Amino acid sequence: MFNGTISFMGLSGLFSFTSGILSFFSPCVLPLVPSYLIFISGITFDNYEELNFKKYRKTVLIHSISFIVGFSLVFVSLGISSSLLGKYLFAYQTYILRLGGLMLILMGLYYLNLIKIPFLNQEKIIHLKEKPVGLAGSFVIGITFSLGWTPCVGPALSSILIIASTTEKVSESIYLLSLYSLGLAIPFVISALLFDKLFNLLKRYGYIARYATKIMGILLIIIGLLLFTSYYSTLSLRFGQILTF
Repeated sequence: MFNGTISFMGLSGLFSFTSGILSFFSPCVLPLVPSYLIFISGITFDNYEELNFKKYRKTVLIHSISFIVGFSLVFVSLGISSSLLGKYLFAYQTYILRLGGLMLILMGLYYLNLIKIPFLNQEKIIHLKEKPVGLAGSFVIGITFSLGWTPCVGPALSSILIIASTTEKVSESIYLLSLYSLGLAIPFVISALLFDKLFNLLKRYGYIARYATKIMGILLIIIGLLLFTSYYSTLSLRFGQILTF
């Protein structure tokens, strides 16, 4: 049981972390990263153009970390809720996994632009006209981001929550959602450190967002098929055996 749990968490953890990175590079997150950095730090882009960027690097970085803590808290809380709910529905776990797998396949097809899902085309974005004051304000914006940006992170996050609902311990769900948050956080921190170069980088490499969406679509279909056919656990075990060599 212990080895099986390790292998399951290893594969699921890799998927969670990868999903977090791909979520950052989605078309409705990546282009708006500069705007988020400006908004949460309270510094206008003119400050960067006219003054020394190094003067503001620490400010942007600290506020970015506060922002990350905000959305990570919500994602981890969702993971805990999913795990607790899964325990109550344990008797129906097989059916839940198959239904969840089917949903992931449909969302993967949507990401590949092969089908249309109307409610995913409606961006559920919560707008804040003014930033709340200080680091606490950046934390609040992080919470707002996680609650309101459903079309961007919803499909990837849903897949991880489905897997989290099958975990034996709440700590395992926390682990999975923490890795997802970490995958989303790392490129965000890098963006904060490279803010003065970010606009040029987006102009040059903005096309990556299109490929990230396609990769996410393929990944969701693969995970969906594995969950629907109940082959996910078997693959997790084999993945764990590879790691032990």
